[in-house]
Amino acid sequence: MNEVLETIAKRSSTRGYTDEKLKKDEIDALINAALQSPTARNMQEVHITVVDGDAPILKEIDTERKMIMLADAPDEETKAKIESNPNNFYYSAPTVFILSVDKDFHWNKVDAGIAVQSMSLAAQSMGLGSLIIGIIDKAMKGEKKAYFEKELKFPENYEFAIAIAVGHSSVTKEPHEYNIETSVSYY
Repeated sequence: MNEVLETIAKRSSTRGYTDEKLKKDEIDALINAALQSPTARNMQEVHITVVDGDAPILKEIDTERKMIMLADAPDEETKAKIESNPNNFYYSAPTVFILSVDKDFHWNKVDAGIAVQSMSLAAQSMGLGSLIIGIIDKAMKGEKKAYFEKELKFPENYEFAIAIAVGHSSVTKEPHEYNIETSVSYY
């Protein structure tokens, strides 16, 4: 198996990180992986905000996320699970990359998805763990949208697309299982 296919096969979502910070060259490599990713019509409209895992803005986003999830919870059991979960949305990773996109470009979410997958695979190939994050979407687009966009230095007319937490894994998880017979059709 070649290196790329092996990296894809071994990648899994990491929900536990050590306190070790990423080095500048690691952050730069992840940014370059995202920016080298293809975009529709070569628009290159994906913007990346690099956030230190200790930044107060992440705690603010997490508080907003939990508040919205509690308000949307269908029953008391679900609310209790949300309230008792000790983890934040980025599982205390040392670095979180928040990707924003030009909200008027039709293919913006596809482009952000391609970029974040490139970052995830690059992280795996570098011996790092990662977690692709969409759970903060409602928080990033809710009542505090303008505030979060300003704090995270989104360009004008840009909005949240997706995020990725990256760091040195403190947990291990096997890649997910799949059933090729039910997931693929041939025509």
